Amino acid sequence: MAESPGHSERRVAFAVDESDHAEHAFQWYCDHLYKHGDYVVLIHVPENYDFTMASPGVVEQLLKELEQRVDNLERRYKDKLQSKRIPGKFRTGSGKPGEVITKLAHEEGAVFIVTGTRGLGKLRRTIMGSVSDYIVHHSAVPVLVCRAESK
Repeated sequence: MAESPGHSERRVAFAVDESDHAEHAFQWYCDHLYKHGDYVVLIHVPENYDFTMASPGVVEQLLKELEQRVDNLERRYKDKLQSKRIPGKFRTGSGKPGEVITKLAHEEGAVFIVTGTRGLGKLRRTIMGSVSDYIVHHSAVPVLVCRAESK
């Protein structure tokens, strides 16, 4: 997998996590939007945990598990890119997911961002917030929010 794209390639930022929604969005991008020469920057923002009340042993164990999950996710998506012969790389960041994704997409010179969505209703989105909603409203480039079909 190439680590550096050429000048004629378009950079696509892709928000990924362990959800089926991200898997669906990735497949949809591959089936409908991918152009030969695209360079995909996979962006993942691991969950933040409040460790203030946890013992050092618990913190160490949780961090080890989180690192393993991120490594597995990176491997899985890099394998997907490689199997489709799409050049790209995997980046992570810490903080609020929407903010990190838009920041890294900008740093990478992405021409658009692709993300999945859990399809929260208006009330739940208002209470819980929505990463895809944040990206849509704060990105300097177009955003494709890919919703999985209802079952």
